[in-house]
Amino acid sequence: MDAVLSLRGVSLSYPRGRRHVVRVLADVSLELEPGEVVTVLAQRAQGKTSLLRVAAGMQRPDRGEALFAGRSLWRLSDRRRSRLLREEIALVERAAPQLDVPVLTGVALPLLDVHGRRGAYVRAKQALARVGMSECARQRWSELADWEIALVALAHGIAREPRLLLVDDLAATLGIGETDELARLLGALAAERGIAVLICAGDAGLTLCAKRVASLGHGELLVSSPAPRPAFGNVIDFPGARPRRASS
Repeated sequence: MDAVLSLRGVSLSYPRGRRHVVRVLADVSLELEPGEVVTVLAQRAQGKTSLLRVAAGMQRPDRGEALFAGRSLWRLSDRRRSRLLREEIALVERAAPQLDVPVLTGVALPLLDVHGRRGAYVRAKQALARVGMSECARQRWSELADWEIALVALAHGIAREPRLLLVDDLAATLGIGETDELARLLGALAAERGIAVLICAGDAGLTLCAKRVASLGHGELLVSSPAPRPAFGNVIDFPGARPRRASS
């Protein structure tokens, strides 16, 4: 089976001051196959976001290659690489959207160019329903609880039906139970849709769904051997009893 993502000898550094250089990634290599989940654990400022941006083709490494489905991302034209980010690669972050619009509109907006208004809104509704957030479609980002923000951010990612899903510390502000539920949802999405999922996290909560777990520190990525798949079952109804936000 061909790898969806291949990182080969990737190195990345940033200048700090006039004479110092911070090594963020050092000869990092990693492959993800369709339906596989890998979780990378790292402390703050140890390169989690940089790793995901390199994998997405948003950050060019100093050395090495990032390949999507066997194609080197930085040998593609800017237009083709941008198209991959719109259609086949999704980076999921907790950052607030630039426009203060209802949740449904925010999920649909990035899809308009490719799918048109009708298609974009259909996909947005389906994505929100899949993560259990249909009832929040008319709310705005600022009105959401942390748990709801995590799920809406995930809906943004899966609405384009990507082949590669990159998840940046999505559970950072969640409790243990919420993190476990999020891990189960990510595992179920990978299994049912054949998405390759790369998760970067600051603690071990999102390792529940991972086939492999890696650690990133001082630029070096250490990947464990494959572990038995968790017993999620073929289908899960998510969420069961979702934590509710307090009424204002």
